[in-house]
Amino acid sequence: MMRQGITDVLDEALDILKALLQGEEVSKSKNTLLYEKYHYRSDVEEMLQHIAGKLELKVYAGHDRLFVCPEAGSLLFGWTNEELRGRISYISNNSELFTGYFIIMTLVTMFYREAYPDTPVAYIKINDLVENVTRRLAALWQMEDLEAAGRENQFDFVEICRVWQRLPDAREGVAGGKNDKVAFVENICRFLSSEKLIVLDMDRRIIYPTDRLKTIIWNYYEDRDNRKDLLSFVQSLEVGA
Repeated sequence: MMRQGITDVLDEALDILKALLQGEEVSKSKNTLLYEKYHYRSDVEEMLQHIAGKLELKVYAGHDRLFVCPEAGSLLFGWTNEELRGRISYISNNSELFTGYFIIMTLVTMFYREAYPDTPVAYIKINDLVENVTRRLAALWQMEDLEAAGRENQFDFVEICRVWQRLPDAREGVAGGKNDKVAFVENICRFLSSEKLIVLDMDRRIIYPTDRLKTIIWNYYEDRDNRKDLLSFVQSLEVGA
């Protein structure tokens, strides 16, 4: 029989995880008791991280709040390419989906220009994001062995460049969809907004990072070597900025 103390800790950790998975806020101001159990009880924190890890999840603490997200490659809580194509409007194939990934990585590296989590930019203009993606993909297209770079990073850069090149620049009177570069980027931003990773101000055409995104990125850079991965490769493509 499990000892009473361990059972109590397990129950408290599961209560926190259950609230997070149900989409509830666990913070200093909401579900405060659950937040304090995580924040002030190392045994509860360790148990929660252990359970989350077994479920291919990460629990992050930041900005006086807890956040949960799937580990990279998670088959249990993560999305397959097919599921994401269904989730993101107007995306119909993997080449367009991977182009969306590239846009997201470009946005992250624009928020964190020095590739460190303590240097966030307050906001990004949508048009600046479009121009930045264009510049980086132009630099990518000029690489001598683009296919080798793709294999090394496990990413089909050739096809992404082709998708972007086929998209015309923004056209007057066209709204929504993915029929030009600006519309494509706006579509990806709407998806990020629906996932509470950014705040999208379409009136001023500005993108703000949420506390959820800031916390995930902070822990991402804390957890691993951030200079040898795909995100850093995308950062290295920045030219003329």
